[in-house]
Amino acid sequence: MRITEYRRAFDIILNFAERFKVRRKERVRLDESLGRIVAEDIHAPIDIPPFDRATMDGYAVVAADTFYADEDSPAELSLLGEVRAGEFPDVRVERGTCVAISTGAPMPEGADSVVKVENAEDLCEKVRIFKSVAPSENVQRAGSDIRKGELIISEGTLLTPCRTGVLAACGINEVVVRGKPRVAIISTGDELVDPLNMGDGKNDGQKDAPLPKGKIYDVNMRTLSDAVSVCGCVPLPLGIACDDADDVRGKIEEAVRKADIILVSGSTSAGKTDIVPTIIYEHGELVLHGVDIKPGKPLAFGIFRGKPIFALPGNPTSALLSFSLFVAPLLYKCSTAAYPTQIKPAIKSTASTAAASPTAEEGILKNRTVKARTTMRIISEKGRNEFIFVRLSVEGDIMLATPILKGSGAITTLADADGYIFVEKGREIIEEGEQVEVFLQPALTDEVRQYADEVRQYAQ
Repeated sequence: MRITEYRRAFDIILNFAERFKVRRKERVRLDESLGRIVAEDIHAPIDIPPFDRATMDGYAVVAADTFYADEDSPAELSLLGEVRAGEFPDVRVERGTCVAISTGAPMPEGADSVVKVENAEDLCEKVRIFKSVAPSENVQRAGSDIRKGELIISEGTLLTPCRTGVLAACGINEVVVRGKPRVAIISTGDELVDPLNMGDGKNDGQKDAPLPKGKIYDVNMRTLSDAVSVCGCVPLPLGIACDDADDVRGKIEEAVRKADIILVSGSTSAGKTDIVPTIIYEHGELVLHGVDIKPGKPLAFGIFRGKPIFALPGNPTSALLSFSLFVAPLLYKCSTAAYPTQIKPAIKSTASTAAASPTAEEGILKNRTVKARTTMRIISEKGRNEFIFVRLSVEGDIMLATPILKGSGAITTLADADGYIFVEKGREIIEEGEQVEVFLQPALTDEVRQYADEVRQYAQ
């Protein structure tokens, strides 16, 4: 295992994004298109609005009939009828006549403006106009918003609620979008049991059978599948491979056939059963193995049969943190999806790569940060950058950060954490009461968000 500096590892991985960007196209229903990337330019099939329409309730008139009308000398017009929204007028407005009209209703032929209802008086068969209007006043002309044939959404655009609304206005009910990256997920380990597949032979196929001695339920398949979905990709869980090189390689070969990107958790450290990096090395290209972070040191990345493959640590906290730091950025880049608005870079790129790739810093997950004081002395491992997960609390006007010391093997470490402290290599001790920066979790509870807002003004 040759340890790579974590910033360098981030740059190396992200620089593969363009090579593995998904270029498949698929047609989806408009109601399934939110958050997808448009694969082809979209032009308007109709004018919007498709007809001249009233923008106010009132009376459709010939503007010239209202000139000089005021409270003292109102114009008087014959009322021919009424047009409501959703109806099409079958009457023509001539000089000296008008038609009552609702907001959004099509303008009757001959009328060129609308007098607001509050500036007129209905006398049954006659209408008095107390204020003049100019031609086109209170009228939206056909095509004034969007012209037929106009480019309304360009290829590569992320579909937001505003943009899907534009498509709906044009009557477009299907969209050609870029395919979502398919991400195969493989867990490894003789000790694992799939909680969703109780009939896999490891517990005699009994749904309610007790967990066999020496076995544990597979956590990473669930957390990584859900994390992949959050990144806008399609998870393909391929199940559990035994600690056997042929079994693991067989699963990886299956992943190559079915997926665009491969994730393997476990069997990536330096023990006798940690065989995934060796398989990548022997049958592909092992780009890196080992990163100077804790947890997450055994991370490996490579190319297998032309597909990017990540070997993540087996410990649940290490696996999910490694995913967030190194896998998620690549998934977002390969899908050309936008990062969630609350996510910002937390780890800076190395200067040389940043200069060549302006977007190289995108992707490392960082949400809002708060200043807090530690509740105990923290000793960080020498020679490694360490992520220390903490709970937040408030005492008076002070935000406090309490380390969670369960370790990366505990499945509740991340679930219980409100955020983390990043301790850079070379810093070995954080004293009790020392002010630190806490990077907040994306799913931070409302209560802690409130704490953060309240204390932010005191903890500068």
